Order: sequence, then C-alpha cells, then structure tokens
Amino acid sequence: MHWLERLKRLPPLVWLPVLLGIFFNKMAFSNLILARGDTFLYFYPYWEAAAEALRNGRIPLWNPHLFMGVPFLANSQVGFFYPLNWPVWLLLPTPYAVNASILLHLLIAGVGAYLAGRRALGLGRWAGLVTAVLFALGGYLTAQVEHINQLQGLAWMPWFLWVAARVFRSKTGNRWVLVGQGAFGFALLFSLQLLAGHTQTSFITGIMLIVWGTAHGLEKWLLRNSPHGLGLAFQWRRFYRRLPLVLLMGGGVAVLLTAVQLLPTFELIQQSSRQGGLTPNEVLSFSLHPLLLNRALLPAYGQSLFSEYVAILPLTALLLAFLAVWQWRQWRGVVPAIALVVLGLLLALGIFNPLNWLLARLPGFNLFRVPARWLAVYGLGVAMLAGLGWQMVLDRWLVRQRDWRSLPMRVKENLWHLERPFRYGIWLLIGLVAWNAIAQIVAAFVPTGPEAPFEAANPGTLLVWLLEMAILFALILGQRIRYAPENRLRFKLELAQPSSPWLLLPLMGVLLFLGTRTHPYNNLTTPEAYFDLRPPLARLISENQCIQTQATCDQPPGRFLSLSDIFFDVGDQGEIDTIYSDQLTPQAQYDYTIAIKQKEIIGPNLPMSFGLATVDGFDGGILPLNSYSQFVQLVLPPETRTTDGRLREHLTAVPPNDWLDLANSRYIITDKVGDIWQEVGFGTTAFFDLEFPVALEPGDSVEIAYTPAFAATALAFVSDGEPGRVEVETETGDHWELSAIANDSGVAVAGWPKSATAHRLVLHGPEQGVWQIHGATLINESNDTFQPLVLGNYRLIHSGDVKIYENLDVLPRAFLLSNWTWQPDETAVYQTMQQPEFNMRETAVLFGNGQNQVGEPDFNAVAEIIHYDPEQVIVQTSSSQPQLLLLTDAFYPGWQVTVDGQPAEMRQADGLFRGVQLPEGEHEVIFTFAPRSFQLGWLMTAVGLILLVFLGTALLIMQRLDAKRIER
Repeated sequence: MHWLERLKRLPPLVWLPVLLGIFFNKMAFSNLILARGDTFLYFYPYWEAAAEALRNGRIPLWNPHLFMGVPFLANSQVGFFYPLNWPVWLLLPTPYAVNASILLHLLIAGVGAYLAGRRALGLGRWAGLVTAVLFALGGYLTAQVEHINQLQGLAWMPWFLWVAARVFRSKTGNRWVLVGQGAFGFALLFSLQLLAGHTQTSFITGIMLIVWGTAHGLEKWLLRNSPHGLGLAFQWRRFYRRLPLVLLMGGGVAVLLTAVQLLPTFELIQQSSRQGGLTPNEVLSFSLHPLLLNRALLPAYGQSLFSEYVAILPLTALLLAFLAVWQWRQWRGVVPAIALVVLGLLLALGIFNPLNWLLARLPGFNLFRVPARWLAVYGLGVAMLAGLGWQMVLDRWLVRQRDWRSLPMRVKENLWHLERPFRYGIWLLIGLVAWNAIAQIVAAFVPTGPEAPFEAANPGTLLVWLLEMAILFALILGQRIRYAPENRLRFKLELAQPSSPWLLLPLMGVLLFLGTRTHPYNNLTTPEAYFDLRPPLARLISENQCIQTQATCDQPPGRFLSLSDIFFDVGDQGEIDTIYSDQLTPQAQYDYTIAIKQKEIIGPNLPMSFGLATVDGFDGGILPLNSYSQFVQLVLPPETRTTDGRLREHLTAVPPNDWLDLANSRYIITDKVGDIWQEVGFGTTAFFDLEFPVALEPGDSVEIAYTPAFAATALAFVSDGEPGRVEVETETGDHWELSAIANDSGVAVAGWPKSATAHRLVLHGPEQGVWQIHGATLINESNDTFQPLVLGNYRLIHSGDVKIYENLDVLPRAFLLSNWTWQPDETAVYQTMQQPEFNMRETAVLFGNGQNQVGEPDFNAVAEIIHYDPEQVIVQTSSSQPQLLLLTDAFYPGWQVTVDGQPAEMRQADGLFRGVQLPEGEHEVIFTFAPRSFQLGWLMTAVGLILLVFLGTALLIMQRLDAKRIER
C-alpha cells in the first residue's frame, strides 16, 4: 500500500497531538521553561502562591505580599477554582505546571475546533483536522502562551460553536432535550472560561455567539430564493425559538456555578482603581495598526511581532478560506464563518475603526483593553473556512479522478468551480503582500507604536510567499510554469494534471511550523532562571527566619521597595555565557539574563514566589486598589498615575523617609548605575554611593545613621556648593570639628588629625548657600583604601549587582498613636497628609466623621504582633491612655476585628490602612478576613452544582424515554 494511503487510513485526530509535539518539542520533551514577560513576572508567582495554599489545604483569600495587602482569590486572573489548574499545581513545579497547561489547552482547542468544523460546516474528518491544526497551532493561539489564563479561556471558544450547532441545527429529537443540552453545554463552557480567569475572553465569546446566530438569519435572507432557502428558513425559526431560552438557562447556571469566584471579583472591582470602567483611550489601547496587517496576518519567516498582534496563517490557508467564501451559496454555514472573520478584523483595528469609538463607551466593551484580542475570533473563522476550502478542493479532485464525460449532468453542475475564485484569491494575496511595500512608505511618516515598530518583511519571506503561490498554482489548478525560450518572457504557463490536494496538508504544516519559530514558546531557557536563588533574594530571605524554616510566622516580613531597573550588567555574565553558550540559543540566553536581572531586583510579583513582601506590585487587570493608587500619589510626581501598580517606572528618587517609614518599607533595592568612581586626591580613587543625596543650608545638620568600623584619615564628599563642617567622634573618645575643603579634583575633603575609627559623624551646613552632598566616602591615605558611606537613616546590607539598604527608622507593621483626626472624604484625607506640619509618625487621619483626639505621647505603649497569617492577624497591645492601633496592611471590605473577643469597628486610616480605637489597658486585637462575598458565593455555587446535576439527570431520563418511544 502506498505510504500516502497508509497515512490517510489513520484517524485524523491522531495527528493533532503528534503535530503539537513537533511544534512544541522543546516544551514537551525537555526541561526548559518559559522565563519571560507576564509568564515569569505574573503567572509564576501567582501560581506558586496558589499551589502552596492548595497543598496546605487553604483557600487563599488574602495576599499580604503585594501592594501592602490585596485580595488574592478575588483576582480572577489567578484561576484558583479552575478545575484543570489543580492537578498541575499539585503534581508539578510551577514552570512545568504552566508548560503542561499550555500543551493541554492547545490540545483542547484543537479538538474543539475539529468538532466545531464538523458540526457547524459539515466538514469531513480530514477537513476538520485542517481546522483544528490551523486554530490550535496557528499564529494567534500559540502567540498567547505567555498569557496562560487567556489561552485557557480561548481553548474553549470553538466548543461553544460545536454546542450551538449541535443543538440548533438538529432536525430531530425532543425540543426540550435539545434546549437542555444547549443550556447544559453553555453552562459548563462559560463556567470554565470564567474560572480560567480571563473575563475578556468570555465577553468576546458571548459577542461571537450573538454574531454567529445573527449571521444564520442573514444567510437565510440571502438564500431565500435558492434551493436551500426553505431548509434555512426552518433552521432560522428553530434557532430563535431555542436561543433565548438556552442562553438564559445556560448563562444563569454558569453564574451560579462560578459565584464563588464572581462575587469576590465583583466586590474587588468596586474597590479597584479601574472602578466604573475605562476611558475610551484606555479601552482602545493596543489596537492593531492597519500598517501592520501584512505582518499580523502573514507569516514573516525569521521575524517577530508584538504577540498581541499576531494571527498569522500560511497563504495556503488564506487562499483555501477564500475559496470557501466564494462558494457561500452552495454550502450552508459559510456566512456565519465569514461573519466571525469580519467581526474579528474590524474590532481588532480598535482605534482605527470609527465603530469602536462608539463601542468603547458601551457597558461591557468599556471594561477591557487590547482590541487586538478580537483576532482570536478572526483566527477561528479563517480556520473553519480553510478547512471547508480544503474539503472543496478534495471533493473536486476526487470527482475528477473519474471519467468526466460519464458523470451525470447534476453532478457536473454541483462541482466546485475553483478556477475563477482561485485567481481572485491569488490577486487578494498579492494585494496583501503588496501592502507590505505600501505600509513601509507610509510608516516613515505614520509610526505604528512603540510596542510594534514597523519592520518590513525580509527578502527571504517575500521569496517564500512567491514560491508558495507558485506551488498553489500547480497543486490546485494543475498549472505550471515551463521554461520557453521561444517566448518573449522566456516562461509559459501551461496546463498539467492537478496534483493531489493531500499534498496541501504537509505544505501548510511545514509553512505554519516555520512561520511560528519566532514565537516565544520556541525560546525556552534553563530552569535555573526560576529555581536558582540570586544573592539579593538569599539576603532578604535570611533576614526572615520564618521563610528559611517555612514555619508559621508570628511576625510579618519587612516590606521592601525595589527602585532598580535592569540596565546594569550581571557580574557573573561571563560564567553564564561559558556554561550555556553551547546549550541555549542566543535568544534563550538573553531571556535567561533578563530573568536573573529581574530576580536581582526582585521584580514585580516575584516576592510571592519566595514569601517576601513588597510595597508595590504589578497587575494589568482589576488591581491595584483605588486606595493604594491614591496613597502612592503622595510620592509620585504631579500628573503621574500608576495604572498597573509599579512605582519604579515613575519614581526618579527614593521616596521621602516618612512615607517609607509609614509603609513599613524596611528595605530599599537600587542598582549601581548612578554611582561613580572619583579621584579624591592623595593618589586615591574611591567609590561613592549617590543613592541618598542631602542638601544642607546654614544651620542644618544631619547625622549619618550607620558608620561602619573603618580606620580612616579623611572623609571625602562628591558635592556642589560651599562645603560645610564635619563633626567626628571616634571610638577612642576623640572629638573633632573639621571643615570640608574642595580640592583640585572637585571633591570636598575633611582631613582628620590622625587615623581613627569614627563612631559618630554629623554633617553641618555651610555659613551661606546650600551644600548639596551627593555621596560620602571614608578614606585611608596610608593604605589607599576607602569605605563608602550611606547618607540618611539607612544601612547598606548587601552590595552586588544591586544594593539593598535597611531603613533604620522604619515604623513597625502595627503601632499605637495618641493623636488622630477625622476627614469626611478621601481627598481631604490625603490633603491633610500632604500638609508640611503633618507628622505621619505621631498622627493618623481617619476616614469618616468623629471626634479628633489630641493626647500626650505614651512612650510605654506597646503593640506587638503575636500571630500573622494572610487571613488573620493577632496584635497584643498595652497603653495607659486611649490609643489608635494602626496596622499598616490595606483596609478592605471583609476584614473584621474583635477587641478582647468582642466585635469592634475598624477604621480606614491614612487612606489605605486599618485602624482600631482602643481604650487604655491591655487588649488582644484580632483581625480576620472573612468576606461575605465569598461566603455567599459558596452557597450560590452549591446551588448551581445541584441545578447542574438535576439538569443532567433530567436530560438522561428524557433521552431514555425518547429512545423507548422511538423503539415502540
């Protein structure tokens, strides 16, 4: 038997996991991991924390690691209740859990597309496989592997069409059974999408279903005079008799099933910085630029594009889809598929489509960014049409294997006439290719955006496109180009025997494989990128014994604020290159370097992976809280607002000390990019730490909080202005007041009478002007050594590729205050805190109405945290007068407090934190997070499960009764 016949006898779906293994061979058959973008900085930390909670049998309601405390479960992007997450969380380390989930959901997407194509378009098995491969392994889905929750939701999208077509296109069976089946299917699928955590995908799917159903009505109207018109009219009436009931039942059960997730998420939305929806400009951000259409839809071999804009498919697939479109009168279901393609493309254009300016103001549409994500609908529509196009080519070829003249006339009339649409399709592809050249000219004057600067297709890509079109001529039309010396053009187009359309399958597979080689999933890197500890992480973990021993902590870890970027060079880069140069591709090595830089600076959200706590965080969804966004406005530059929670992108210097102290920011992480080596005289070059500059005016003074033990002969300053004086106290009891004098090197130096180890250093302002001190370093002239100092109330505890400073004046997480004032609204709260005379260490501002309190400081007042868990904090207090207990964790609905076992009222203090008013004496204060939204959600989910079981049981009974009735 011929090898091709042997392959064709295999079940088509067998090839889907085989091709998945070929495309994702590194992910499936190696220990390499994704270590870039949102996967590394967002999903790994959240999945790590979720898996740890699941292994401990705990439902993680609260996240104390980011944004000074935020809800964990209510952040739907975590997907804690998504059922397919639990097995991989329990069985695999986080990076491999993500890998396994990616492979599983691409397989789910392929099977769904196969079933949708077969049911909605009546495709054969092999044509269904074409649809499955083009959707699951096509450009859009595989470009989204870095957004695992989005991929999980998209994987279920084609299953909706399978359910809808199965129910609404059935001509037989009990109507109520079909309605029940549709409701049951939609309930399960919408539940899976919502629990996966990418709500935008569920919204897109809902709109897709509405458009798909409406297109059936349009198809009926267009074909009312065709031989198929009566049948389509019947389909349309039956469709709209069932659709409202099915959507109502399915959607209602889905809401109940997912209430345990939806209700906490809805509550979080009310507290989010994005409450009330987004502005039109925010909604339309990341729109697909028309100049990028060529690069977005056609594979550019060896070139990459911003992943949100990628929906590439081979030219062969696009041509086959066009052939199917041309035959819309002869094949039922083509018009709805065309509608999906048009819907996806038009809405993906976002800001460049005037219709989107109206939609961006409508409820639902105004909740989501990135219009380019509608390309998922385009990809599904094209995949289905391409499968149908291949089916038509196959049918035509099979018929032509017989004697053409012996065929009945009715068969000849129904054959697919492909010559004309093929030529039109080729011209369409040529136009799309030509758009590359036109866009290149226009892009010189019209930028396409910083996330996707225009890059024309390279010559190799253009050559592959031309060769592909030439191959299509030969395979589909049976035409070939022959060398003809007698012809003026030297070439001649002539007819030949059409080739087998089966050859189109490997052609599309190879081109799709080559076109997706620049996708992120091909640049996997070593697992050490995630699992290895970098020195800064190890240093902060060592500061917290609870993290080291993985024990239940009585004290929370001190927060840190990372202000470093990743522009520094990694100190062990040479060693890394030596180890991995022959193991990883250059891009994989680059990703590894970026990953370890992110771990050096302990980038956003990574603290969750290691049990640390940070002041800020990163989230592109419904976090951070609005109260957090307003609190950080106290230190952000005017007219600057952080939409995703990160501070380092907006801060040009270390925030004021009092704000850091109040935020319990015990550690500051910076890099050395701004520090300098400077000639200080005496033939010595010294290093100066410029992180904490100080400006001294006449009469001002500042004491250096931490002076290391170092025998010095002078103190050198990198400074501007007239130098002031230096007061020195040594360990041996010497006391000197020395004038700093600027030398020829531009450095101010205060020389000591003799070599000594300073115990105390105080800097005094000049007699006039301002002495701007950028950095100070102790110098020992005798042995040419130096010791950099840190200005202000900080101590350097780690110096490597980055620096970690300890804030020596930080306030504890919980402390008592004798003074507080009330303000009726949040704006007034922050205005009060910005007043120059306001002291955050002595007074709190409470939100609401009450009586202001002014008391004498109680120096014997004590507040000690004796137990700290994410959902429960116990504080023991003691004071001789009424006090306000301030816990600098975020205030949020659902937190309850008891004082000595009795319920008490919790106040929102200083805009963000939790405050409790206490009488004098000793008290035990217990903060507990028990949100009603979660409790009510559990009850509703239980009801939903009961309804689902009841519906499933009723369907089984009704099906058996129908079967018995048919038998009789």
